Amino acid sequence: MKLKRVVVPVATVWTSPTAPREIDAPALKGDVQQWVADMSDADSITLGDGNRIATQVLFNDEVMVISEAGDWSEIVVPSQADDSDVRGYPGWVKTALLTEIAPDAVTTTQVTVASPLTTLFDDHHDPLLTVSMGTRFSQLDITADAVKVATPLGPGYIDKESIVMPFADLAMNERLVAMGRQFLGLRYLWGGISAYGFDCSGFVYTLHRVLGFELPRDADDQYYNGQPVAAENLQPGDLLFFAYEHGHGRIHHVGMYIGHGQMLQSRTLGKQVDIAALTELRYAPEYVGARRYWRA
Repeated sequence: MKLKRVVVPVATVWTSPTAPREIDAPALKGDVQQWVADMSDADSITLGDGNRIATQVLFNDEVMVISEAGDWSEIVVPSQADDSDVRGYPGWVKTALLTEIAPDAVTTTQVTVASPLTTLFDDHHDPLLTVSMGTRFSQLDITADAVKVATPLGPGYIDKESIVMPFADLAMNERLVAMGRQFLGLRYLWGGISAYGFDCSGFVYTLHRVLGFELPRDADDQYYNGQPVAAENLQPGDLLFFAYEHGHGRIHHVGMYIGHGQMLQSRTLGKQVDIAALTELRYAPEYVGARRYWRA
């Protein structure tokens, strides 16, 4: 086993090397922006119905390579906790989207992209690629308007504003809500954790990651961790969970409470990030409980 880093903005992790369809070719090259743009609603629905994607991994994230088969690597993602493997979230990714880990310059400062998308530039200020919210770097230096960071492509620069804590005038839980509202109308993407598309658990995972709170990757694991919150004590930013069999079966959905009996969510296949009333028939009978990960 060895550690590698992701060298594309978003690497899609598949359930098996046979899972991708013909239309998924851009994702196999790491071009999630083009992939999402090309997909119809029907294509996005069958992506999930076929259980093709396990998760996604952001640029510069570490993965642990378990084995290789042809041009595929079997991996686990240490930064995404999952109950199926103590090492991290498992799946398969194209080997070309990974690179060997080079020693970073000595630094203890880590920065996280807080804007939905930002450009990574090289030393000549030529754009290298666009990275998503949640992407993490080791900081090498900082100027009035840019941050020099260590990357798998060598030193690069991102806009200083892209790492500024968003909505800093708000309380921590309200920041989560405000950050999430930026994505209203964004199409649901099965397995998605980036600003190009989220699934329900990937949505809350990435929002918390920006603010430094570590969540498991999937809704069921998110429910079985975190601080339990009684319904009468709910605050904006708390996570709400829903299960089959009138709340007694498998957990299948998570949303974020925003107050006034509403939640912000990446709804479901073929839908978008939206706001739902907790009285909706889809949710009211299946509510199972709330968890809190944010801290003031």
